[in-house]
Amino acid sequence: MLLTCPKCKTNNFLDPYPFWNFTGTTQCAGCKTIYKLQTAGGVCVSGPDPAQGKVDLLPGFAEGPGHTAISGSGLTRPAPRARKDSVCKPIPITRSIRGNPVSGSPLKKEDLIGSRPKFMVAGAK
Repeated sequence: MLLTCPKCKTNNFLDPYPFWNFTGTTQCAGCKTIYKLQTAGGVCVSGPDPAQGKVDLLPGFAEGPGHTAISGSGLTRPAPRARKDSVCKPIPITRSIRGNPVSGSPLKKEDLIGSRPKFMVAGAK
């Protein structure tokens, strides 16, 4: 969904998932004007109307009149992550979700027999 601010002409992109069935307030990333809106099934039912108070949900991305990206703390929401602990680092795992051995952690040369991990060659479960 796209919310174009009538005051500053900023395009505020409202993510479909959190704004699918939404009733509350959002904020323009360009001029920080608060708008009240209601959506149902991804379609705007009422609003956007100027409002006061606390912002319920920020837009996911915003673009200024000159097609310049607007982002930052308090202006747009950070990108969602699949897992909270996956921030540019490998998650070491040794067993799959079914309990089978996998080599999902960094292995050293001494942990290998040829190109396979020692625990897989030994058949450890």
